[in-house]
Amino acid sequence: MSARSLRLRLLVGAACWVTLALLIAGGAIAYLFTANVERTVRVNLEASLARLVAAIDAQAPRSPALAQSLPDPRYEVPLSGVYWQVEGINDGQVIRSRSLWDSVLDGSAATAAGGEQFTTIAGPGGQSLLALAIQTQFSVPEGTKTYRIVIAEDRAILDLSIAQFSKELALALLILGMALILAAWLQVRIGLSPLARLREGIEAIRDGTTDRVPGSYPSEVMPLVGEVEALLASQQKSMEFARARAADLAHGLKTPLSVLAALSDRLREKGDTETAELVGDLADEMADRVDYQLRLSRLRLRTRSHVLNAPLDTALARTINVLQRTRDGEDLKWNVESDEGIVLDIDPHDLIELMGVLLENATRWSRTQVKVIAVRIGNEAEISISDDGKGLTPAELARIGERGQRLDETAQGSGLGLAIAREIIAQNDGSITFGKAVEGGVLVTVRLPIAG
Repeated sequence: MSARSLRLRLLVGAACWVTLALLIAGGAIAYLFTANVERTVRVNLEASLARLVAAIDAQAPRSPALAQSLPDPRYEVPLSGVYWQVEGINDGQVIRSRSLWDSVLDGSAATAAGGEQFTTIAGPGGQSLLALAIQTQFSVPEGTKTYRIVIAEDRAILDLSIAQFSKELALALLILGMALILAAWLQVRIGLSPLARLREGIEAIRDGTTDRVPGSYPSEVMPLVGEVEALLASQQKSMEFARARAADLAHGLKTPLSVLAALSDRLREKGDTETAELVGDLADEMADRVDYQLRLSRLRLRTRSHVLNAPLDTALARTINVLQRTRDGEDLKWNVESDEGIVLDIDPHDLIELMGVLLENATRWSRTQVKVIAVRIGNEAEISISDDGKGLTPAELARIGERGQRLDETAQGSGLGLAIAREIIAQNDGSITFGKAVEGGVLVTVRLPIAG
């Protein structure tokens, strides 16, 4: 797909939006998960803090002291990641969990009026701890005792959970993104399929297999289909009009040309031979040109909206049958060798016109025989027509087929027949070459595409 491809633009746009949406969604989900985990940690710390406060025995001889141990066994394992500490403000005495070993937590965040403080502090072994600290007072017979209490948990536990969740989230979002891009590709493919079918329909019209855009299309595409059909109809109408005008003009000139021919005859009868010859030559030249244009106007253009196929055997048989009844062809021997069932991608009328021009030329110059060989070569048919006439020189072979070119001025004809043949072959994606035949005459080789 090129950079100007609509499909590529839609896919790139969809991929960009999907990627952006997933990045935003992934960031939001990760943030919410982190906040939820931190909230869960705080709730657990609050519950542990409440149990720790309830376990303090403020009336113990050596205060602070705990009336009972906390139920979580991790507090008894050194550097386990969960810690507690109670500091007596009055006497500076500190008690702490066995998990702290010989480390001391910073409980300065707790103040008398601040209530519970949730913060991050440094722990043993370089750990970063999420801590909940509070400063509270106990009433005893001797007065009031104030304690600063800290309970904490290693943040690495939280970070590990977040990292694991982030990996799983990234994998899930990657799979989701690929699924969404695949869905976008399918949507674009299905959405643009009417345009692909429209292109195929236009190709079918160009190939001559139909005269209208085939199939049904969504309402959004129907205006384009209508415009294409209107354009094709307008083009066809213009071509038919031009062809009709050319034919009308040519027919309209035939009457004045007939008058000129009659005038030439009268001048010759009166003895003005020079003027008669001049007028007669001009009339003949103009008649040839008119005939050439008439024959061109009858050619079926490859944009014609009908199926083009013509059996070669039929065209050869019809043409040879006609030529065998002419003065030049009735005494000739006709040798035809053709592969069976060759059907050419050409209008039947154009094929008969082409075979008529080539075989008529061969008939005119042949002495005893005309040979026709037709074979399949890949997707083309090669038709070779040769005669046993006097042949042509290399220079003459190079000029043969030029419009109005007559290689023998003494022979009848205008030299426009082979020009017509070239027009037909060019319109049907074929080729024509001229060479020297084995029999001594001219070898004409034509290649035309096979139908289907």
